[in-house]
Amino acid sequence: MLSRIEKPIARRLTIMLAPECGEVLSHFRAKRDGWVKLPHKFEELRKNSGLGDSYVVAYEDESRILSSLFKGIFSENASEELKQFNTEFLALTPEERIEVVDAVSKFLQGAEFKLILDNAFVITEKDRETARQAFEAQSSEKKAADIQSIQYLLIFFYSIFYNSLSLMVHGQKLTTLVPLALQGDKESFCKAVQIDRNLLTGHPYFRDTYARLQSGDDKDFLDAVLYRIGNPTTRGKIRFPSLYMVFATLEGFHWLDEFTASEILDICDEARLDRFQNRIEDENYLTKRRIEYRRMQRIGLLSMH
Repeated sequence: MLSRIEKPIARRLTIMLAPECGEVLSHFRAKRDGWVKLPHKFEELRKNSGLGDSYVVAYEDESRILSSLFKGIFSENASEELKQFNTEFLALTPEERIEVVDAVSKFLQGAEFKLILDNAFVITEKDRETARQAFEAQSSEKKAADIQSIQYLLIFFYSIFYNSLSLMVHGQKLTTLVPLALQGDKESFCKAVQIDRNLLTGHPYFRDTYARLQSGDDKDFLDAVLYRIGNPTTRGKIRFPSLYMVFATLEGFHWLDEFTASEILDICDEARLDRFQNRIEDENYLTKRRIEYRRMQRIGLLSMH
C-alpha cells in the first residue's frame, strides 16, 4: 500500500471514521474512568466470529489496516484480483481511487451493510435464533464469505481506532510501536500494551515475551509492563474527542500538518461535528485546537509518566 494515501482519500476516510470513533471514545471512556474499551457488542462479535484477539497482528504493517477494509467489503469477490489488491489499487488513477473509497463509504452507509450489522448485533434470544436459522440456511461458501467479511471489517475498525488512540496518548501509532517492540524496544512494548492489552494474548511475540517475564526473567521489564496494564489507558480529560479523532485520523494518514485550517473545518462540517461544542467556530479557533492537540501529545497529558 502507499506510504501516504492521496489527500482526497485521507479526507474521505476521515469524514467516514472520525465521528464514530470519537463517539465511542467519549462515551465509553467517560463511563470507565479513563479505561478505553470498545462496546460489548463489538467485543462479542469479535469473539463469536472466530477472530478473537488475532486482529492485533495488523499492527505489524500499516498497509494491512486499509487493505482489510476493502477486503471486508469485497470479500465475495476474493479472486486473484483481490489477492493482488495492493498492486491494483496503486495502478488506479487518483480519480479512480476516490471512486473506490466513495463506493466503500456509500456501502457502509447503505441498507445492505445496515442489515449485516442488524444481524450481527441482535440482542434478544428470538432475534438470535432467527439470525442463526437464516445463517444456517446459507450455503457453506456463503457462510464462510460472511464470516470472513465480518472479520476483515472488525480488523479494520479495531486497528484504526486503537491506532488513532495511540497517536493521541503517545504521539506514535501502534503500527510504529509494535514493529519497534518486535525489535526489542521495551518502552515501545509497554506503550503498545497500554493502548491495546489484547496484544498480550493475540500476538505471538507479545504473548511469549509476557509469559517469559512472568517466569522471573527481567523483573524491571515485567514491573513496567504491569504498571502500564494496571492503570487506565488515558490520564486527564479529553476535551474534544471527536475533533481529536479527526486530528488523529488525518495524522495517521500523514496529512494533518498538510491540511489548512479551512480544509479541516470543511471536514468537520461534513462529518457533522458541532463547531460550538468543539470550540472551532472559525479558522483561528481550529488552529488553536490543533496546537492544543500537538501540545497534549508532546507533554503527554493523556499518558502516564
